[in-house]
Amino acid sequence: MNKVKALGYLLLLLSLVMLFNPEPTNVMSQSVPYQQGFPALEMTGGVNFGSPAVVNINDTSTLEILTADGNGCVYGWDEKGQLLPGFPWQTAGACSGTPRINGPLAVGDVNGDGQVDIVAGTSGEGEAPGERGKVFVWNQNGTLLPGWPQEMDWNVAHGSGQAEVYGVALANVIGNQNLEIVAGTSNNGSSGGNPDEPSPNLYVWQGNGSLAPGYPAWYRTAGIYGFTGTADLTGNGFAEIIVGRDHKYFHVYLENGQQMPAYPMEIYLDAAENTWDEDKFVTFTRNAPIVADITGDGNLEIAIIGPVRDPAQNREVVSSALLLLRPDGSRPPGWQVGKEGGLYLSDEFPPSQAPTVADLTGDGRLEIIAPYFDGKIRVFTAEGNLLWLYDFAQGHTLFASEPVIGDVTGDGLLDVIFGTYSPDSSANDQAAVVGLTADGHLLPGFPLPLTHEGNRSHQGIRAAPTLADIDKDCDVEITAASWASTLYVWDLPATYNAALMPWPTGRHDNERSGALLTGVSPQSGFAGNISTLYLPLIQNNVCI
Repeated sequence: MNKVKALGYLLLLLSLVMLFNPEPTNVMSQSVPYQQGFPALEMTGGVNFGSPAVVNINDTSTLEILTADGNGCVYGWDEKGQLLPGFPWQTAGACSGTPRINGPLAVGDVNGDGQVDIVAGTSGEGEAPGERGKVFVWNQNGTLLPGWPQEMDWNVAHGSGQAEVYGVALANVIGNQNLEIVAGTSNNGSSGGNPDEPSPNLYVWQGNGSLAPGYPAWYRTAGIYGFTGTADLTGNGFAEIIVGRDHKYFHVYLENGQQMPAYPMEIYLDAAENTWDEDKFVTFTRNAPIVADITGDGNLEIAIIGPVRDPAQNREVVSSALLLLRPDGSRPPGWQVGKEGGLYLSDEFPPSQAPTVADLTGDGRLEIIAPYFDGKIRVFTAEGNLLWLYDFAQGHTLFASEPVIGDVTGDGLLDVIFGTYSPDSSANDQAAVVGLTADGHLLPGFPLPLTHEGNRSHQGIRAAPTLADIDKDCDVEITAASWASTLYVWDLPATYNAALMPWPTGRHDNERSGALLTGVSPQSGFAGNISTLYLPLIQNNVCI
């Protein structure tokens, strides 16, 4: 590669500085260059939890970047930062003052024509039919597929809040070898009525817009304000849907809309406790479950973080905790008690806490990388031991995005990359993209400053970055979309190695499965759940 040699020398110098001064600092220097043409500034609404989708929708030799913003519009850029023809795609007739897209775009072939389709879920403007949140499905040319959009239900009598589709994902749920569209919505009945009154909020649609048999589903009128996970937990070749709702119950759904045995399950911090009036319990107001063979036994486990509520403190949120569950709801050794963090740094409504997994130590076992709302990111072994902790807030009010994992330095070791933001805007000048080594030290040249946030009150990176070789020049680019409406792309000198990108984007893949299935036995894993769309990033790698 013909990269700027001066950058390499600078990184070497910074490495030597870190060797003699290993403690992290918050010095914000522009030591890693932007990709030519970036940052891109065309978006009108801030990006919430929409990790950029790096895809090939133009049948070119390079890849495109798709993001969705807080005004319900989808933007597409080429590798040079130019807005693609036909963009932005609108969901409400404008790109200003219109309902937002909260989560990441899900991308894959939902109608079986061999071409990629792009899926987004929106917020609503009211409670009446036609005003509620919707799911849109476009083909790669920006034309809506027949049967779309589809609108969510709403409990008019007892629903509270906004009628919103919080997240979408793609998976083969009903076993027909096609991808179905999974959507979680905020429909609820929390303002009164019968707790078992129907409030449909978990949807599975087929590519033509028809509902899958048994869906939509609901439970005790609680809404879904996070993301779903999808993976075959039963070995039947169908993807189950893993989801938390706005209560202390955790759910796993089968292809027919019924829940797996043992679910719904009440989740207490300590699995041996079960008393509502005495024991700490975990809720799932905002959550993003992930699935992987974490214990290394050939079977899948579920990892999830949720807020901890304490009856001794009027059931107020006192912290958050990481949990590890087997598909039958039991907890592996070392995980009897959830891994609790410290006090929240802010009372602002938090994001969807999202752990990731990767083999950081190189021992063939997965570790869980989990950002907490106490300003720290923690890494746990499969046995539940704390491997390391990094204080990314460093005295400031900062939250972290979902981490992504890959080698961004070219040393053959995995790195941990995530964004930060200030929920109350008190530390906007500290928001950045943070890069850590596999053993929890700040990478040379990091944190990457956000130089184009303007004077917006909301700044920083809430959505997971994406690691890719966008321009196919065989090196790594880090893409991140900000709460201040800016798309950043940094151009690193490291050689892009697909084999060292185990979790390269939000929810692992462009189908947003939240599942890492490498090494899982055929009886436990579901190959159809691995993103086919991401193949341009993981096959035929000629860079190494």
